[in-house]
Amino acid sequence: MKTATPIVLSAALFALAGCGSRHAKGPDWALSAPGDTVMAVSAQAGWALQQREFQNLLDRFPMAGQVLDLFLKRARINPGGETGRISLYVTGLQIKATSPRQGLEGSSFLLQLGGFRDPKNLLLAISEAFPMEGTLRVGSQELPLYVLMDYNQFHMRLLLDEHGRVWIGDLPALAALGKSPIQAASTLRALEWIDRRAPIQGLLLPERLLGQSPEGFARELPKGIQALAWSVTPGPSKDAPHAFELAIAGTPEGVHQVSPWIQRLVAFIGSLPGAPSRPADVLEEKTRVGLRAQLNASQLEAVMTRISQPGIFKAAERKP
Repeated sequence: MKTATPIVLSAALFALAGCGSRHAKGPDWALSAPGDTVMAVSAQAGWALQQREFQNLLDRFPMAGQVLDLFLKRARINPGGETGRISLYVTGLQIKATSPRQGLEGSSFLLQLGGFRDPKNLLLAISEAFPMEGTLRVGSQELPLYVLMDYNQFHMRLLLDEHGRVWIGDLPALAALGKSPIQAASTLRALEWIDRRAPIQGLLLPERLLGQSPEGFARELPKGIQALAWSVTPGPSKDAPHAFELAIAGTPEGVHQVSPWIQRLVAFIGSLPGAPSRPADVLEEKTRVGLRAQLNASQLEAVMTRISQPGIFKAAERKP
């Protein structure tokens, strides 16, 4: 099978291709990620809750799928016409199993619902559906806390922050929100090169995955790779290609050494059945490298498995 040869673009050309119109600071779900985040996935609410694959992702964490379902039902939220996003943050990685489906069990998580159409109505629905349990100090603020459920050792609560975001998680995880959010320069640089409007987005911090990833993904990357961001925009129909963007940021030495890994990823894309006629576009700078490709559903799933995010995109063949 013929492999695709990457096209290296200048920064200006890459910006003209679409990156330059994006806000430099990145999407809100990522900028508000807890400071101890290891990995995160964010999706438009309507897409996330219509896809069984997203539910399967939540089910890899004890209580995550259950508490989200309970919240939506009791607050009577219909995500179908919503503008908001549902984001899952892994904040304490405990990968012990070799199966991707089981490997995250026992890890800490937080869910965020942000960017909803009418935050005031959302607050009203929450106050009517859930009993208030005082406040929780987050940083320098006292924020309203609501009881979602108690089950064995899990004490699931809702927290409303000053920006109208809803946080769902166990009390210890919510209390940790007081730590500074992710603002590392490398993370911000990676986020600049993904589409903040894409329906599905994600973030990985490879150095925190070292020795943990069941696929050995983090161990494939050189030392100095500090952040990896990705986005997917599903095509308008089942057979249409999906826009995939990947950005990696780190030290100059790490980014220089990651180039062979990027080349292998490009060659891998070119070797997949039904490989795209246009090769992947690659942009390289001193402290970051980016890749953009058009992929069908099976190719996208294979690529996401390659970067340790398996099982998320079987449903991406349907437009949100």
